[in-house]
Formats: sequence, C-alpha cells, structure tokens
Amino acid sequence: MKKSLLILLELISFSLPAAAADYRQAFERFKPRLDTEIFSGAALSAQNQLILEATDKYAAMLPAERGLQASWVLAEWNKALSPRAPANLLLSTKWKDGGELWLMKTAGPARIDEWADTRLPFTPDQPKADRFFGYVGGQYMNGTGETGDLTGFNGRLGKTFMSGRYDAAVLYGYTKMGEAAGSSTYGLTGRALFPLNERMGWNLGGSYTRSAPSSGDAVNNMSALGGVNFYLPGGSFDITASLGNNSMYSLMVGYTLYMTRK
Repeated sequence: MKKSLLILLELISFSLPAAAADYRQAFERFKPRLDTEIFSGAALSAQNQLILEATDKYAAMLPAERGLQASWVLAEWNKALSPRAPANLLLSTKWKDGGELWLMKTAGPARIDEWADTRLPFTPDQPKADRFFGYVGGQYMNGTGETGDLTGFNGRLGKTFMSGRYDAAVLYGYTKMGEAAGSSTYGLTGRALFPLNERMGWNLGGSYTRSAPSSGDAVNNMSALGGVNFYLPGGSFDITASLGNNSMYSLMVGYTLYMTRK
C-alpha cells in the first residue's frame, strides 16, 4: 500500500508544471543556446513565461520565418524543461516597436497575439494619471479693421480627464486694443492631448469665450485651438494658435503648471 502511494505521488508530481526553481535552472541551461544575432536577451516573467528580446534582424523577417524561429525556441525550451514541461508553452518575443505571443502546439507554433508600437505623429502615448493644472500666458491677436490688433494675457484653471487624454478648463483673459480701454474675457476650453514622447506633444481643441469690454456690447467667440507642448518637470511650455469667428486669430505662449502629481 505504501509503495503504491509513493508511486502515485511521484506520478502526480511529474504531471504538475515545473516549480519556480525548476524553471530557473532550465532557463540557465536554455539561455546559452540562443542565437544572439536573432535574440539579444531573455528573461522569465513572474509567471515563468519565456520572454525574448528580438533584434532588428528578427523584426525584419517574414511572418513564416519568425514562425520557424519561434518553433525552434519552443522546442528547445520544452527540452530544457523536460520531463516537467507543461502541456502548453508560451513564448513572448518583443522588439523596439512590436512583439508577438506564441503558443506551442503539436502541429507547430501558433501566433495567438501580436502588437505594434509604430507611433504616428498623431498617435497618443501611454496615458497619464489625471491632475489639476493652472496656466498663464501672453497673447497677440490680429483682427480685421473693425476689431484691430489686440494684446493681452490669458489664465486657465482646469483638469485632465480620461487618463490624461483630454483636458477642460475655465479661463479668464484681459485684452487691450491700442490706446482704447481693455476688455475682460471669460470662457471654457477643451482639448484632446497627444503626447509624442516624454519631451513634447501636441493638442487640438476648441474654446468658447465672452468678452465684456468696459464700453460697448459683449462679444461671443467660438475658436478652434491647436498647439504644441514642451514638457518640463512639473509642467509644460505651450504655444497655442486659435482661429475663431469675428475674423480673429491669435498666437499665445504660456506655461502650464501641474498642481497635483501624476
């Protein structure tokens, strides 16, 4: 009875996936077998999944050629784990702008997922946490003969939304046309934010403002906004252009201060 129980326990132990220590030992045996011209690095995930850093040579291969490489890797990885290799082996290959996930099958490896990170100029980067911000900037506006040229400043207080992809703010501005009395402006802005990298990004949006001059009628204005952001520690340096009704366009330069952390 005791002997039968020992045999049963041994069979069960061999049917279980390899333990973490077994994976690590197998990984150390497997790693030197890799072709360094194809794979520049290797690691194990927390779940003991094999992850390979692929070179440009691998990334340039046709899908069928990458399949052959994945088949070889999975076969060698299976040998390294033998006799405790699990029934299903996963392999993740990644390079600087993409990656693939492979599953070992009897008929050969199957690519079950793939991704690319070839960022176009209008592709948002990984989203950031939402936070409050304040903004102050100076502007120059050029208008028709009826409105004339104006100079002034603009301040905003707002918050980002949707994991940092959008922002909305209330604004206050003051503009002055030549020697005439100044005009206060109140309004709302909203933008979609498109970071390109950690140093800069761009944005598109719109605004609604109402100008209240010291004399005369108030003027409502709808504008389309577009600009670039240069990210700095704790904020960003912003250049924004707007085009609105009443034949008004403006160029504003200012600084956004993040009031809360990421």
